[in-house]
Amino acid sequence: MHRKTVNVFKSGSLAMSEVFNKAIIAIFILCSILITAYVLFLPPRPGVADQGDFQRVMDVTGLIEKGPPEEETESLFFKYVKSEYIMAPVSLIRLLGIIPTTSMIYPITVAKTLCRIGGSGIFNTEVLAFVYSVMYITALTLCIKWGGTDAKIRSFIAAILSLLILMDGNYLVWFNSLYGEPMMIIGLVLFSASILNVSNKIDCLTSKDLLFVFISSILFLGSKAQCISALPLVVLMILRVYWLKDKARKAALMKKALIPVILIVFYTLGFYLQINATCGVDTKYNSVFYGILKDSENPERDLQILGLSPDMAAEAGKHAYLPETEYEKYAPWSEITLKEFNGKISYFKIIKFYLLNPGRLIQGMEYTASQSFKTSSFLGKYKKTDIQQYTYQFGRFTFWSDIREKFLPNKLAFIVFFYVITLTATVINYPKAQKKDKVRIELVWFIAAVGIFQFPMPYLGNGRADTAKQLFLFNYTFDILIIILAICIFQFLVNLAKHRKFP
Repeated sequence: MHRKTVNVFKSGSLAMSEVFNKAIIAIFILCSILITAYVLFLPPRPGVADQGDFQRVMDVTGLIEKGPPEEETESLFFKYVKSEYIMAPVSLIRLLGIIPTTSMIYPITVAKTLCRIGGSGIFNTEVLAFVYSVMYITALTLCIKWGGTDAKIRSFIAAILSLLILMDGNYLVWFNSLYGEPMMIIGLVLFSASILNVSNKIDCLTSKDLLFVFISSILFLGSKAQCISALPLVVLMILRVYWLKDKARKAALMKKALIPVILIVFYTLGFYLQINATCGVDTKYNSVFYGILKDSENPERDLQILGLSPDMAAEAGKHAYLPETEYEKYAPWSEITLKEFNGKISYFKIIKFYLLNPGRLIQGMEYTASQSFKTSSFLGKYKKTDIQQYTYQFGRFTFWSDIREKFLPNKLAFIVFFYVITLTATVINYPKAQKKDKVRIELVWFIAAVGIFQFPMPYLGNGRADTAKQLFLFNYTFDILIIILAICIFQFLVNLAKHRKFP
């Protein structure tokens, strides 16, 4: 009789826990929809103005500039949102990934289809924002659901903090644009969800689970060229997943893992090389003249170390986007610059320079840290028809980003300290963790490593140009780690309270 009572109690407890978890998910989805509707779809509908990045996305996704006249279009750059574009056919071999193309091609294709179904022959980025919103809310929901299968309180805290932090308006506003930032964070969250799913099915992984990991990795790595730094990390996670699938046939499974790994490497490198062929000219220019040589005490010496002509010192402190008359001799894209500078410089030489001059690298990282925690931007946020004059100000549900920008110390020492604390906490818990929790800890390491690899990239690859914007993914991973650390601290306090003996 006593055993029956215990079993009934356990069954009732499990049922209540399941109801509680479902309620958390339902409330999270509802709140996410309300936040998204308020941030993105309440008139005037905000977005982010083009700073010249949209064209290379349009070229490969089947979008063409829609009037006004060219001179008026130029005036919209940086200041006003452009939401409408003419739709053109997309190459099937791009959609299939045979020609590696930005993973934005997939949500853009869905948005184009919705525009056509709605009877419009014009593509609207507001429809793309809707597609992104559905993908993002779904990805976060899956993370909360699969990350808290055995801890309802953990799910509750994750849901609340995700609403406050990851649904921040300064993240969502980028959805109404052709920038790669939305696809980048959506891809990362989807990949995280796929690994959490794996952690719950270690002993019964299916081909569908592996396919989810593969597709989400493509969406993440193909979102922006800067995600190239995450390629080795993604490959390691995929190998880890295959390693978990079947203990008895690890050698055979590792051979099977080579197929998705080769496809991912081919896709990511192919996409990166295409972008680098065009953007690499400007970014290398910025990296040297607006990075290494800016504020240099001896620019001629620095140029000699890089294997470049010392007379290029006349361009020290200049970036690649000035009027041509501002340059003494080596204007970007000029014949002499392409030959004498771009033909001789490489990122390998730039990295080697910083390794030989660690003090300069630390100075660069201190500057990068000063630009961290800023997800707002000086780009216009509204269409010209919706406002009387240009404004970059935006304040819809930006509570967290305002706090982070004002109060978090944007100092290199603080960032290093935060990562040391977070990683130390996970390393201590790893040996005694169950297999499922070990995979989750490895996911935390993956997210942390993505952020760590992203941190130096803006300065090393683009000097001091556009640093805050290029730290977008670093800021996002930092926010995820804040949520994880908060959950860990709360869990520690709960466990402490349970084991504490009261008189």
